[in-house]
Amino acid sequence: MDSDSSPADVFSTQLCPWLFEPYALLENAHREGQLGHGWLLTGPAGVGKLNLALAMANRLLNPDAAAPARLPAADANTAMTTRHEPAGHHPDLHWVFPEPKKRSISVAQIRQTADALMLTSLYGQAKIVIVEPADALTLEAANALLKTLEEPTRDTYLFLVSHQAGHLPATIKSRCQTLSLPQPPLESSLNWLSAQPGGVSRADWAQLLVLAGGSPFRALTLYENEYHNKNRCFEEKFQLISERKLDPQEVAEEWLKQDIELPLTWLSIRLQRVIQARMAPDVSNPVTDLGSDRLHNTWRALTLRGLFGRLEATETLLGQLGRGTNADLALRVLLLDFQPR
Repeated sequence: MDSDSSPADVFSTQLCPWLFEPYALLENAHREGQLGHGWLLTGPAGVGKLNLALAMANRLLNPDAAAPARLPAADANTAMTTRHEPAGHHPDLHWVFPEPKKRSISVAQIRQTADALMLTSLYGQAKIVIVEPADALTLEAANALLKTLEEPTRDTYLFLVSHQAGHLPATIKSRCQTLSLPQPPLESSLNWLSAQPGGVSRADWAQLLVLAGGSPFRALTLYENEYHNKNRCFEEKFQLISERKLDPQEVAEEWLKQDIELPLTWLSIRLQRVIQARMAPDVSNPVTDLGSDRLHNTWRALTLRGLFGRLEATETLLGQLGRGTNADLALRVLLLDFQPR
């Protein structure tokens, strides 16, 4: 990524290759005067929904701007990692995300944005709001946003990025047009990831993609976080928990001091793969390449119903991060559930 380019610049002027088709849908709707003011961009985490929102925002804010170029994976990774660091962007773009050290978007942030929308556009074009992620809105914030969705100011467009649309209030969803972004085709993701420098083989990227549930940005995150090493660390702790050699409370405290989303994502992915292997034992499971046999006895001790129950609890906790849930208590209960009774 060019040192003079901000993350907003990168995501506004370039697109991941699988996003050109949904971008064309939005652009055609705008050209025909049928682009609604509220859009809910849904889909799994890590498929580029923010990239699409910022690229379309650039199109609306700068009608004469060139068409988006193809975004390299290395630049996308840098932009995604640094996107919330202080940097300039278009003054008519109101990009709302959780404040530092917080996981939720407050009602004060939404009210401040609503006040800004009452002002005239500085460049005489559109005014754009991007909420990232909309799942992080508190109930009060969602209610405040609803007023803007119901009575938007002229030439105002709102893009709500959501990984867990089911958690959004029905009133919010009913005021938006929904555009679903599925995981891109495996071949497309592999071509994109393996084209970047760094010496990572196509086979390694394929394995990371499997572990990331098919989401290319998640695969990049796993690589950047030295997932192979952390995978072993997570496995060792789970093995010790299942053997009653490590207090789950201790592990919970350790995870809570770090980015809790990474270990929870790891656990979700591992449970999904174990369930798939249990239901289709003859199908190859790439997770075994990362030494998952270490936890063989842990998984074997759980019934299929038990695996599904723990997966549901993990996914629920992931979806509730930043929504006022007592993550401390929920995580402790979840980890205790892996200890034999």
